[in-house]
Amino acid sequence: MDPLIVLASVSKDYHSGPEVVHALRAVSLDVGAGELVAVVGASGSGKSTLMNILGCLDRPTSGSYSLAGINVGARSADERAMVRNRMIGFVFQGFNLLARTSALENVELPLVYRGISRRERRRRAERALAQVGLADRVLHTPAQLSGGQQQRVAIARALVTDPPVLLADEPTGNLDSKTSYEVLALLQQLSREMGITVLIVTHEPDIAACTDRQVTFRDGYLVEDKRNPSPQDALALMRDLEAHNGDAA
Repeated sequence: MDPLIVLASVSKDYHSGPEVVHALRAVSLDVGAGELVAVVGASGSGKSTLMNILGCLDRPTSGSYSLAGINVGARSADERAMVRNRMIGFVFQGFNLLARTSALENVELPLVYRGISRRERRRRAERALAQVGLADRVLHTPAQLSGGQQQRVAIARALVTDPPVLLADEPTGNLDSKTSYEVLALLQQLSREMGITVLIVTHEPDIAACTDRQVTFRDGYLVEDKRNPSPQDALALMRDLEAHNGDAA
C-alpha cells in the first residue's frame, strides 16, 4: 500500500528583511495510513512549519507534498483549503472551544461550514462524541467539563468530518499526567482501531514513547526517524498512575 503522506525534499524558507530563515531543509518523510507518529524537537527546530505544510496551511518553497496521492503542495490556497477541510482534523493544546456553546454545537461547527443539514450535523456530532466517550455530555458547555473532557470534545470536532489524518499540536500540554494518558489512549485507539493517521507534536518523552514512530527535527533538518517496536500502552500507564496515587493516599 502506498504511503498516505509523502514529503519529498521539502524545504521552506522565510524572508526576514535581507535574511532568509531556512525553517525546513530538504525533508523527506513517508507516513502510512493508521500510523501514530510523534514529531519532536526543540523550539525553532521546524516542527510547526512541518505541521503547517502537512495541514495545508502553507506550501513548500521547494520539494513536493502529496496527501493520498494528491500533490497538495502545488495547489492554490483555495484548493488546499478544500483538501484541508475534507481530509485533515486539527487538535490544539488550548482546545479552542466556544465557551458558551454546548459540546454538541462545538462539534457540529465544521459541518456548518459545509452546509450540511441540521439533522445530519446533529447525528454526526453525536456519533463523534460517542466515539470519544462523551455521549452523556453532549449538552454540557466547556465550563462544565474537565480539561480532559474538553480535549475529547476538541478531538470529536476534529473527527466529525471523518478525516484520514489528525494533526495534534501539543494536545496534552495543558493536562496533568493522568489526563494526558487518557487523551493519548484515545489517540492510540483512533489509530489502531479506526486506521486514522495521527501526528503529535510533543516535548514529552513519555508521550512520544506511546507512539509507533518518532521523528526528530533540529535546525530545520529531519535528524532521526526511529520506529518503536513496542509502544507503551497509554491506558495501562494511566491505570498504573491511578494505582500509585491510590497507594500514596
